[in-house]
Amino acid sequence: MAVVLCWPVPSLLVIASAEIPEQSFAAAMLIILVTAAVVAVVFRKFRLDSIPGYLVAGAIVAPASLGLIKNVEAAEQISHLATILLMFTIGLHIDLSSMQRGMVHIVAVGVISTLVTVGVLWSVFLLMGVPRPAALILAMAASISSTAVLVRILMNRRELQSQHGRVSLGVSIVQDLLSVVFLAIVPVIGAWAKGTATTSEPAGLPPWASGILRGLLASSGVFLMLWLGRLLLPRLLAGVARLANAELILIVSAALALLSAAWTSFIGFSPEMGAFLAGFLLAGTPFRYQLAGQFAPLRDLLLALFFTGVGLNVVPGDLLQHLTAVLIATVAVIVLKTLLTGLTAYIMGMTAPSALISGVYMGNAGEFSLVLLAAGAATLNPAEKGSAIAVVILTLIATPVLAGPSHSLATRLRTLPLSRWVRGTVLRDAAGAPPSLPHAQNALQSLEDQPAERAAERAAERAAELAVQVPVGPMAASRHIIIAGFGPVGRALADRFDIQKAAYVVVELNAKTVNRQASLGRTIIFGDISNHEVLERAGVHHADAIFITVPDDEAVLHAVQAVRDANPRVFIAARTKFLSGKVAALTLGASSVTVEEVATATAMERESLDAFHRWLEARGV
Repeated sequence: MAVVLCWPVPSLLVIASAEIPEQSFAAAMLIILVTAAVVAVVFRKFRLDSIPGYLVAGAIVAPASLGLIKNVEAAEQISHLATILLMFTIGLHIDLSSMQRGMVHIVAVGVISTLVTVGVLWSVFLLMGVPRPAALILAMAASISSTAVLVRILMNRRELQSQHGRVSLGVSIVQDLLSVVFLAIVPVIGAWAKGTATTSEPAGLPPWASGILRGLLASSGVFLMLWLGRLLLPRLLAGVARLANAELILIVSAALALLSAAWTSFIGFSPEMGAFLAGFLLAGTPFRYQLAGQFAPLRDLLLALFFTGVGLNVVPGDLLQHLTAVLIATVAVIVLKTLLTGLTAYIMGMTAPSALISGVYMGNAGEFSLVLLAAGAATLNPAEKGSAIAVVILTLIATPVLAGPSHSLATRLRTLPLSRWVRGTVLRDAAGAPPSLPHAQNALQSLEDQPAERAAERAAERAAELAVQVPVGPMAASRHIIIAGFGPVGRALADRFDIQKAAYVVVELNAKTVNRQASLGRTIIFGDISNHEVLERAGVHHADAIFITVPDDEAVLHAVQAVRDANPRVFIAARTKFLSGKVAALTLGASSVTVEEVATATAMERESLDAFHRWLEARGV
């Protein structure tokens, strides 16, 4: 019987690891999640990102450390499933429309900087004594930056709409797509390392010819999946959406991710590649924003499982033995990636300050780096793989720390002239976020400068103060309005805004309505207004007003709370069926609430009495 310690967390870990002779899948999951939670909380206490904390948590419970994970096979199954689903969610967030402006330049920055980084780091690792195949895999892995960390930095610093934020996200998308190519050639590198073909050769063909043939067949299978996906997925999800059950879309999408992973594994590629491509295909459908929001909580859990599972491969003894090499490699990755990405962006037309910030934000390794390391595990020895994971951990810790100083350094580069090689302005212009209410930014900043509890109290008051600035008469064309729900009320509002030439976005959960209105030229998004991803896509952060016309009190209250959390300054108009709903909506932050029973009473009083008077006059009474 295990000894129960005073602190409950270690007690749980000891019980889970010691009392079960053959540690079960559930016990391994318990140890991973509890340790990840504790370490992540400690990291956040010191204002460090939680992702490196998950990697450290895995290293703590690894068989080579405390040995709390005894069933390595179960832990690997957990990590593998988490990896597949995580790659699916990453693919789901690939938004090519964000690169439409300046796409050629952004793609050039991403491709050139990534490939040059691979070449330079390959040379560095060769100089450090790493064999050529292993050095190439390490260089490819290190060249891919972390999308998760980048998005967190941009959101925390409110830089998603900034010049460097837009370019960094575009480069990150390019790197994610390049990582699919890297995954496809990892088996070739493995065969190179062994000096043999990847599988048995077809009769009568030399090794090089059989390798080309297998590559062509596997690539054909990928193109077939992409073609069928583009053709069938929108129709399949549209049919599921007509059943008016958001859970079904989630379940069908997850099944498609696993099916795609099984298919790419069958044709000779990694299952992670198939899951990523499935998400990428779904990102091209009208349902992507709703799905991204539904998968958001699962994505956070998958991040914890994935990174903790990767940390299990860290062997502290080997790491200490190669500590000097790890530190050198970490500095080399950060410095070289920052310089190469920043220099490429500058040459392609970015200003020097923005190019530097983009380079710093992309100066790490990331989640796809770890997937590539796992895919190339047969080529890497345990010491190389463990050291590479340690480098990833250190770069992920360093990037958020370097974000602030990079802005200070960037201000000193404002006097540098623009690039002489590329004269285009697409990477020099600001993102151009639509203007918001007058003084709204100052109001938001005043809230941020207050203590958290006071800011929460002032949020609703400030929203009401700003709401009076929304004009009652004709609206300026620069206004950005969101209409949630496109029933009779939403249609009436849209018609009024059309007359007033005001820009608006409609959010609707009826797939038929979305398709019909989109074909008529209206800007409309499929999704639930309380879904964070849908709100982001609709432009909640720069919206002047949001009109929630959904005929469901519970849905309205959830929506009001979600909108107010996302934007403390926006004007929120809502509808409820009863007076009690109005009180609840106002408490949650609504600026104006129309009560259906009161509106019906007022309308009936006016309309019925008018009709009655006309009836009397017609009869001469």
